[in-house]
Amino acid sequence: MVPERFIFEYAQRSMELLTIVETHAHQKKLVGSFALIIATSVFMIPYERAKKRHPLYEHGQDGELYDSIRAVERQRFLKAGFWQHDPPTHWRFSRILKNVNSTDRWFDRDGRHPMACDAENTIKRRKVSDVLRVLRNALAHGNVVYLDEKGLEVKGAKVQYLAFLSRYEETPEDREKSETYRLVATTEEQFLSFVKQWAKWLTTLPADDKLVEAAE
Repeated sequence: MVPERFIFEYAQRSMELLTIVETHAHQKKLVGSFALIIATSVFMIPYERAKKRHPLYEHGQDGELYDSIRAVERQRFLKAGFWQHDPPTHWRFSRILKNVNSTDRWFDRDGRHPMACDAENTIKRRKVSDVLRVLRNALAHGNVVYLDEKGLEVKGAKVQYLAFLSRYEETPEDREKSETYRLVATTEEQFLSFVKQWAKWLTTLPADDKLVEAAE
């Protein structure tokens, strides 16, 4: 059936599919891969579609979603409204100054490996917009790395973290000279939790009572 309001109803349909497949993903120990597949749909499509410059953006119907996303983007990520009753843990926001292709040679501006326990983690002061921008860019360009418990990409090792990389952008001159990337990292389960909470939050936004009821 053709949706009346694509962004909202798409999120609802995706949530239904997520519920059906999630148990199987856990059984097969493919939580990280499952979360990435779902994120590409549940997060990326509505997020991109809600931008005013998107060719399919509808000013009348999508305006409230645009305003809601812009409002939540100004909130602190760890206290954002979409988390509801499942607050986030084990999230990191850091920088990789060089050697992005070799996880064992990553280092931040203090010379530490960004996944080390004593490395700087700025997630507490980051706004939702900071984190979403990294996630969006990483998913759009395939800049996702599976890491083990030490924060390294080791073939055959158990996945502990998903790392999302986005080229650090300041000026064209900086981009030409630097290999700096923003890094957002979290566990498989925490990323899946984000995707689920984001989708649930989207379904609470429509003013249409019928759509709200369908999401409950």
